[in-house]
Amino acid sequence: MPFSDEVTRDHLSMSNKVINKKNIESLKKDIHKLSYEESISELESILINVKDENISLDKIKINYIKGHLLLKHCEELLQFVEQEINEINPEFLKID
Repeated sequence: MPFSDEVTRDHLSMSNKVINKKNIESLKKDIHKLSYEESISELESILINVKDENISLDKIKINYIKGHLLLKHCEELLQFVEQEINEINPEFLKID
């Protein structure tokens, strides 16, 4: 479930406002719904955006916050999978 254009526009509209805790919490909730692959795709989009020489300072700030939250989300997803792998009993994997 990638970010919809509407959700992205809502978060980019934060650049016209002060980024406050409420905006960040809303962004966190939206990011939390993303899969690992979707989060990586969003991070790649941010990298493309920040390469634009005409990017505004406000957009840089939004991209930084969003990128940080996406990266943290990816790390949490990876830790969860690592924990699940570590809990697999090797006995279940034996082929009779």
